[in-house]
Amino acid sequence: MSALAWVVGRGGLLGSSVERALGPGAWRPERPLAWSSREGLADSTADAVRGFAARLGAISGDGWSLFWCAGAGVVGSSAAELESENTSLRLFLDRLDTEPRLMDLPGRIFLASSAGGVYGGSLGRPLTEDTTPRPISDYGRAKLAQEETLLSWARGRPRVSTLVGRLANLYGPGQRLDKPQGLISHMSRCLIFGVPVHVYVPLDTIRDYLYAGDAGRRVVAGLERLSREAPERRHVTKIYASERETSVAGLIGAFRRLGKRQLRVVSGLHPVGTQQPARLQFRSTVWRDEAVSGRTQLLEGVSRVHRHQLALFQAGRLPAPPLRTPR
Repeated sequence: MSALAWVVGRGGLLGSSVERALGPGAWRPERPLAWSSREGLADSTADAVRGFAARLGAISGDGWSLFWCAGAGVVGSSAAELESENTSLRLFLDRLDTEPRLMDLPGRIFLASSAGGVYGGSLGRPLTEDTTPRPISDYGRAKLAQEETLLSWARGRPRVSTLVGRLANLYGPGQRLDKPQGLISHMSRCLIFGVPVHVYVPLDTIRDYLYAGDAGRRVVAGLERLSREAPERRHVTKIYASERETSVAGLIGAFRRLGKRQLRVVSGLHPVGTQQPARLQFRSTVWRDEAVSGRTQLLEGVSRVHRHQLALFQAGRLPAPPLRTPR
């Protein structure tokens, strides 16, 4: 990508995958953004945006690209926690306005959203970009609000194009282990530690699991494509999914084929289950000519996660799984 590119949220599963796809040319601020406090975030964001604009002014290239992959919210997060993330996005966009260099050159912004959250209560299957969003959780409503915040801001800035990526369930090596999220990662740890997996949804629950490395490459390719299509096509919303559905029972079977020991399962119920549909099936109708070669099959992706965690376990760096099963 010839544009100067910055990944906000580079420490997360998606952000780190996007930055790897960008390669060594991805720009990084001198000091990390301070997410822990409003004042610290405001100050560090101002410094980072100034640095980004200064770097852009020192090079020649095809404008700038920003990948917003930040956010720690999950289904079950409180409305207050999620509103804080929305506030952070608004603060960041406001800071971009303070740098004329950014507004004078073509800019592209990618926003990571959630397909499962946005379409949680939507009717019909498969779900496409033409499906009316109907979130049933605070998480889904917050993601939809972030999409609307970005689009509202970008409409008044004709040199900025946007790509909203509604992503299916991401998984992959390096997923944060302190978040109540990531069923594949959790199952792997339970298998390694020899403890049962507590599953709080029916075993026939259907999900679409998207390997993070694939998502990172596809997102970068999407923003590059948007740069070629703008200004004729300035705002694109796309579903990113494997488009291969798997049940929870299917995941259990995959781990039983991989492991030398049996994965034990305890079934139960949890109130957060009411905030998630029983079946998610996605088909993107946008950019259907997108290359499909090189996409990671589920069994291979699960195997990579398991090998990664085994290496951490053997090095004494894999924490034991929590009692609460992620979604």
